Amino acid sequence: MKVLVWRIGAALCALGSPALGQTLDGRIQAPGLVPAYIKADPAAVMKAFGKPLADKIFSDAYTSVRRQAIGRSVKSVPGYQCSSDPKMVLKDVDPAATQGNTVSWVEQFALMCEPHTQRNFFIILNGDNVRAIEMLPGTRAADPLLLHDAMPSAMLVLNTASPKECQHPVATDSKIIGPAPTGGKPWRERWTFDACGKKAEVDINFTPSPNGGTDWAASLVK
Repeated sequence: MKVLVWRIGAALCALGSPALGQTLDGRIQAPGLVPAYIKADPAAVMKAFGKPLADKIFSDAYTSVRRQAIGRSVKSVPGYQCSSDPKMVLKDVDPAATQGNTVSWVEQFALMCEPHTQRNFFIILNGDNVRAIEMLPGTRAADPLLLHDAMPSAMLVLNTASPKECQHPVATDSKIIGPAPTGGKPWRERWTFDACGKKAEVDINFTPSPNGGTDWAASLVK
């Protein structure tokens, strides 16, 4: 989980760098033909990135990259019974940033595993190079940068509940506790981890600051 978090942070800092990883396989569906697994609303993407890129994001162009990312996820996150290629639904695409020739966005997938689960990926596109970085599973509201900043606090609290020999706890789920964050109001998220076979939960209280940014505090769920 530490590696995942710092990859997100490094990727955010690297926007605009010339090469960010995996290259597309060339399978591009004609614009306007949206694959059946994509159920997300394209309006926000079209507004942020323009129609040509929105058409590409909402086509079959990145299907193989998405399936590879999900395949890695179902192998690495314990506690779910998933096939190697589970049925997936792209339920939301949230624009993140644009810098030069590099754009990024967050994709949220519902996976038909047992139990059902949501997996989230930070996507970075630079020219024809695309990279999918897994974020915290589940329905948290924290954006990639806030997730990166708050995770060390969660890990510090988690260490008190993890077996001493457990060096690499794995995040398995997240959810919003209480009212959803709206209008600059505080909110709470519960992050669930597998600490070498032991379940542990951490609550994160997020408080938007009137001076900008968001403060947070982590506590172990007893």
